[in-house]
Amino acid sequence: MMKSPSPTTGMAFPLEPGPAPQYWGRGCTVPFTHAGQTVTHKGLVVLSGPMQTQLQQSRQAQLDALAQELSQLRAKLGQPRYRTVKALARSANARCRASKVGALMTVMVYETAAGGVNLHWQVNPEARAQAEQQDGRYLLVTNDWTLSHPEMLALYRAKDGVEKRFTVCKSDLKVSPVYLHQDQRIATMLCLNMLALLAYSLLERQVRQTGLQLTTRKLIQQLETLTLIETHCRDGSCLRRLTPVTPEVVMLLQFVSQVLDDLLAAPAISKLPLLPTGAGWGPPWLPSTRLC
Repeated sequence: MMKSPSPTTGMAFPLEPGPAPQYWGRGCTVPFTHAGQTVTHKGLVVLSGPMQTQLQQSRQAQLDALAQELSQLRAKLGQPRYRTVKALARSANARCRASKVGALMTVMVYETAAGGVNLHWQVNPEARAQAEQQDGRYLLVTNDWTLSHPEMLALYRAKDGVEKRFTVCKSDLKVSPVYLHQDQRIATMLCLNMLALLAYSLLERQVRQTGLQLTTRKLIQQLETLTLIETHCRDGSCLRRLTPVTPEVVMLLQFVSQVLDDLLAAPAISKLPLLPTGAGWGPPWLPSTRLC
């Protein structure tokens, strides 16, 4: 079993910036041997504060539940099935075996001076400390020695990014349930949803790369109160204007507009044909906004 550094040692190597990091780590080397050949990879022992807290809280809840069961068992002392030390010990041991934390509990069944039986229990501090030694700790290994420890953690935490995108497709974009019956229409709807998911993900990536830690879902929530009023004139012109907005929303719109302009100016996208831009393609106070 891979033993990680103690909490005090691990906390000396934070993997996140800021005054209150939640992840710490310590580097190591991990050798692999196969068919007589040995290679050494870069390793990182990570201490996750949130995971450690969750595991310890879960273990404490299980200990409390086991103690409650033993307390209920002690309340039955004197009943026909719980009058001997052997019978009481058998029932107490059965409850400990059924619990995931039974090995951490020390149970004593003894005969009292008055000739009766009694039940006493307590948490074994050494066994509990040994169980908590691995809480929140896991090992990351890579063959890319150029990666820093924070980069290794960031890549690991982003491993389920694809699965989360499909969650967005099912929840935010509401790809299901499907009410269509013809295969061509279903394929068309899925294609449109994949394009929407691509735009959703690109916007979130661009926003985060510019320093604003905001998901597209939160962005939509902050902008969903916006109302655009269109006035179509008899001469064929169209006037678009927004209802009054707060200064915060105005700054957010300007920020998103700049993010989209930067995305469109990227070499991989700037060579693609765009829809024509001109009057009427967005609010007049955001002249740089383009649609594609």
